[in-house]
Amino acid sequence: MIRPVHVVTTQGDGEEAAGSTVRSVTLGVPGAVVDVTAVAPLDTLAAGMWVARLALAGGPPERLIVHYVAAADEDHDLCVGRTDSGVLVIGPNSGWSWSFAFDELHGPCHVDVPELGSRLHTRDVLHAALAHLVAAHPHAIRAVVGRDQVPAVPESAVAYTDRDGNLETTIDRPPAEVGDRLTVRVGDVAAGATVARSRSAVAEGELGLAAGPMSWPTRAGAEHRLLELFVRGGSAAERFGHPPSGAPVVISA
Repeated sequence: MIRPVHVVTTQGDGEEAAGSTVRSVTLGVPGAVVDVTAVAPLDTLAAGMWVARLALAGGPPERLIVHYVAAADEDHDLCVGRTDSGVLVIGPNSGWSWSFAFDELHGPCHVDVPELGSRLHTRDVLHAALAHLVAAHPHAIRAVVGRDQVPAVPESAVAYTDRDGNLETTIDRPPAEVGDRLTVRVGDVAAGATVARSRSAVAEGELGLAAGPMSWPTRAGAEHRLLELFVRGGSAAERFGHPPSGAPVVISA
């Protein structure tokens, strides 16, 4: 069977690491069709958002989501979870990598990986763990990961900057009525923004706050959708001085 695999990994300084992760996937899942989503090095918040979207949105149930974005240059336990539809998610319990998806998964559980004679980085045994999981090896799964072992998603922060300069946030509900004007502060920069239903509802060059493209269904039957800051015809990232992932977003009337 040809298995679709979505890999969430690093870009820029992490190109060598990204290649290593993809090689681990092709070794562990021969014949896999691999698609890569890249985030900034160490950016587990953006990684966690993409993990949730890729795992929980619609698609073939036999797909596999592999993430490897470490919060620091250190080893982390490999973990695996499964969605209600059967999608497998595997990656280290690092930073916020599991935070967005945790409550919508069965598990996550620690993965039993082979002893290779010395303490190695998680990526070095990723291919063996993947092979065990795909083959449903009876000893592949160990203890369940406790909720207290995975940090909660920040309530109001920048999660990801897309290629157009839109700032995807962790905010999941409008802070005011559509059409209201608010002050948004990200880092040291403050600007006026309009709460909108869509980008087209905001004037050219104006800052808006609206539901963005990042969403996924929940077990309760709702749609978890994150808000984005955007400038119609421009760049919200530029407007706020290119804030990093995790930068607090403070909204006031």
